[in-house]
Amino acid sequence: MEAAAILSDQSIFESSFTVPATPTFEACASAFARGTLISTVMGPIAVEDLIPGDLVETHRGPQPVVWKGSTSYLPDFGGDTTSLTHLLRLPGYGIDQSDLLLGPAARLVVRQDRFSDLLNCDAVLAPASDYVDGDRILRVTPPGSVQLYHFALQRHGIIRANGHELESYHPGRITGPEIGASVKNVLKSMFRHLNDLDAFGDLAFPRTTRDVIETLRVA
Repeated sequence: MEAAAILSDQSIFESSFTVPATPTFEACASAFARGTLISTVMGPIAVEDLIPGDLVETHRGPQPVVWKGSTSYLPDFGGDTTSLTHLLRLPGYGIDQSDLLLGPAARLVVRQDRFSDLLNCDAVLAPASDYVDGDRILRVTPPGSVQLYHFALQRHGIIRANGHELESYHPGRITGPEIGASVKNVLKSMFRHLNDLDAFGDLAFPRTTRDVIETLRVA
């Protein structure tokens, strides 16, 4: 896994890490396929060309990229621990947007009028994989390797990728007892721009699943 972070002195720290093929580590860098266009203050920029310090458009206004990670998806890579077993293809949002190819860490922004009353928020975040329907959202296996990326902002935010609303990277709640001290230490070494993993701050919107959202729809 490759990672780059902007440090307090505004220098950029780049490094490579050998990590186990587990969802915890793969989620750090497996949301957007190479070529995904991210909306920035300078216009759409391919995710692979983003660098720490670039200003990305979010629901909170422009925010700087503070960290970017990448990893490779390899088709037919076996193993029960890896989450990189397939990718997802979504149609572009609008006639001027190309299809969107996502990795397993991607979460979509889901909006419903009922959320304001039930959850006191405008939207929730749900795994894109929950919405595979064989029609608009497809599970795909590219014939060759695909480079995948994810990036963190100064604050967790909602960004646009090929016109779709998705989230920036946030590890969620991470504690030593849940994942083990050794795993937490490796994660801390990957995010050199932070003093502690708690510094990712709060989520922009709650995370949930499609099943829970459907339950709310009929409540």
